[in-house]
Amino acid sequence: MISPIHPHPAVDEPKFAPMSGAFLLFIWSAAVLVIGWTGQLYILPYAAAMGVLLGLLHRLRPYCEHVDRRTYDLIFMGYLWAVVAVRCRPFRWSPTVEYALNIAEHVGFALVVGSLMHLVLLLVLRWSPRSALIGAVIGFNLLGIGNELFQDWMGGDPIGLFDTDAWKDTAANAAGSVLLSLVPIRSALSRKPPHDVGQAPESNP
Repeated sequence: MISPIHPHPAVDEPKFAPMSGAFLLFIWSAAVLVIGWTGQLYILPYAAAMGVLLGLLHRLRPYCEHVDRRTYDLIFMGYLWAVVAVRCRPFRWSPTVEYALNIAEHVGFALVVGSLMHLVLLLVLRWSPRSALIGAVIGFNLLGIGNELFQDWMGGDPIGLFDTDAWKDTAANAAGSVLLSLVPIRSALSRKPPHDVGQAPESNP
């Protein structure tokens, strides 16, 4: 799924060590082995989709050279392993903890899908960074609200009168969007402008 060949050098990103295609392939394969060993085979399509997604992204030169590539690699692969850890564990906690885990999983899903939308707008459609981020945040939340309305229509419920689960999902989508917005902010704050690097302070005459 994930090509171990990484033909395009990425710009160094602070705080996260490089993750080569071979390393991503290894941790993806380990997740698939855990899924197979525990018998939770219904997760395999999600793992396959994540592998294909990362494989395609790593064949795009703009993604390989993107300043936040390693952060997105961590988001995508981290979410896969979080799902594997939650769904494949042989024990259960209290209903409150299980409910919190469900919310966290939904927030992670929102972050993954929002990140993918952001990358498509930014790298494929060539939107400006600001427009791509705003478009991904608005687009994903509208998609989430539309999905809730569609479920109301399919279930014969009054459209627009969200129940507790619908409000929970909408809030999780919003939380995932906030996390998505923090990725470029973190990158901007952790870097100095080029003119500040190696430049001695000006002295007054």
